Amino acid sequence: MRKRIADHARSDLGILILVALARLVLHVATNGQYGFHRDELQTLDDARHLDWGFVAYPPITPLIGRLELFLFGISLVGFRLFAAVAVSMAMVLGGMIARELGGKRHVQLLAALSVGISPVSLIQGAVFQYVSVDYLWGVTVTYFLVRLLKSEDPRWWVLIGAG
Repeated sequence: MRKRIADHARSDLGILILVALARLVLHVATNGQYGFHRDELQTLDDARHLDWGFVAYPPITPLIGRLELFLFGISLVGFRLFAAVAVSMAMVLGGMIARELGGKRHVQLLAALSVGISPVSLIQGAVFQYVSVDYLWGVTVTYFLVRLLKSEDPRWWVLIGAG
C-alpha cells in the first residue's frame, strides 16, 4: 500500500497535486493578514440567508459560504479556504491541459505554477467572492474542451454544457 502511494506521488498527476497542496498550505498560512473584504461581507450575509433569487450571482457561492460557516464559523481563513482550494484545483487542471497538449513533466509543472502565480489566480484565491469559483469552472471547461478536440468524443459536450 505504501509503495502504491509513493508511486502515485511520483507520477505526473501526483506531482501536480503535491505542488497544488503546497500552494494551498502557503495560501492558508498567509491569508489571515487582513480583515474581510466588503464583497466577502456580502457573500457572508447571503450565506446566512440562502435564497435562490440572487441577481448578481448564482446560488452556489452562498451555498459554499454556508458550508464554510458551518465548518469554521466566522473565521477569516476558514471563509477563504474554498477559494484557495478552487485555485489549487485549477493549478492541477492547468498541468493536465499541458499534458493533453503533449507537454512532458517539466512543462506540466511550469503550466501549473503559471496558473498558481497568475494575478487572476492570486486575487481569486485570496478572498471568497461571488466569482471565486468561476475561475475553477473556466479552467475546467477549458480542460473539457481540450479533451473534446483531442478525442472527438461528443460526450465531452455534455460536461462542457454542464460547466
